[in-house]
Amino acid sequence: MVNFLFIEGLPLDFFNPRSIILFICILQGAIFAALLLLRYFKQKKSADFWLAALLLLLCSSLITPFIGFANVYDRNQWLTYFPFGITYGYSVCIWFYVLTLTNAKRKFERKDRLLFVPSVIYLIFRLMLFAQNLEFKDWFNEKYYQPFVSPFVFITEFGWNAAFLCFSIRHYRKYRAWLNENFSDTEKVKFDWLRNFLYIFTFVFIVGAIFDFTGSFLFRLSYIQFFYFEFVLALVTYYLATAGYLRSQTIALEFSAVKSEEIEARKTLLPEKKLERLKSKLLKLMQNDKPYLEPNLTLTDLSKQIGVNSAVLSYVINHGFGKNFNDFTNEFRIAEVKKKLNNGGADNLMLLGVALDCGFNSKATFNRAFKKFTGVSPKEFYEDAKINN
Repeated sequence: MVNFLFIEGLPLDFFNPRSIILFICILQGAIFAALLLLRYFKQKKSADFWLAALLLLLCSSLITPFIGFANVYDRNQWLTYFPFGITYGYSVCIWFYVLTLTNAKRKFERKDRLLFVPSVIYLIFRLMLFAQNLEFKDWFNEKYYQPFVSPFVFITEFGWNAAFLCFSIRHYRKYRAWLNENFSDTEKVKFDWLRNFLYIFTFVFIVGAIFDFTGSFLFRLSYIQFFYFEFVLALVTYYLATAGYLRSQTIALEFSAVKSEEIEARKTLLPEKKLERLKSKLLKLMQNDKPYLEPNLTLTDLSKQIGVNSAVLSYVINHGFGKNFNDFTNEFRIAEVKKKLNNGGADNLMLLGVALDCGFNSKATFNRAFKKFTGVSPKEFYEDAKINN
């Protein structure tokens, strides 16, 4: 195999280890971005579109080091200032991805376009520089870009991306709290993938900021030195491409942090007598009718059964019992499991079968809840129950 393509002078080397690693990750990201876009056009799920947009931005930013290590820049210096990477768009795409993954009905509004203004301004600025001749580019780079523009870009990019990453993490945390207040089974809708995605990207953002800060304010980093960050970014792109496509499945939920906060603000303190009366009514319903045996029980379902709106019922559970809806429901389910095990109910049913019979929807949720409310694993409790029986 020929590893070098000679044009004039320096060879073009696309088969060096660094370029190959970056190319593999770029190809992976581009393929899965295309698959996400295809799924978006078929299923009209906006989260797929925004994840595809993020992947394409990441792949585009990796083109610079990919062709750089292949000596393309050295052979074609007219490419200087071409805007392969537009990092102002990263966290905005993440923000819309988080919003649309947690709210399937969230639509892109006209005002949302304003969030891409920094990206457009940066793109136009770089294209204007790209259109200049090499003599001007060299002069501008030494006199203005390195001492002034580069630090300014770093500061504004850092602030912009940090803000939207914080917004995204805060939104996700509110979403998780909302799930616990409204659903008895959150396993399929809690999106652990999204949590991992946000923390991984935050890590990459911090590492990138360290490299950019060093290059902008301390000393210029060489291509080789910058590759360590680009290698991390390439691996993250590879991971996001595969994991994102497989796990980014929008569920028909409609969560809005703003609406959730408005509902909380509208909650009023119930008189003590009414609170106690509703507590007694709720306990009687749970003990006699056992609505918790329904695996997909929601706060809205239970509020209809007890005859109050969901905001009032949430207040009763939160302030009357000191629990969220998820814990309140699962505690009854665990009590039912323990009752069956202590009564020899596991003779004809496997342990998981007992859990499913008592309202749990998955083994993971059951194990986690059982350990939380009893302090021991289901297996340990089961073995003790068999000995005692």
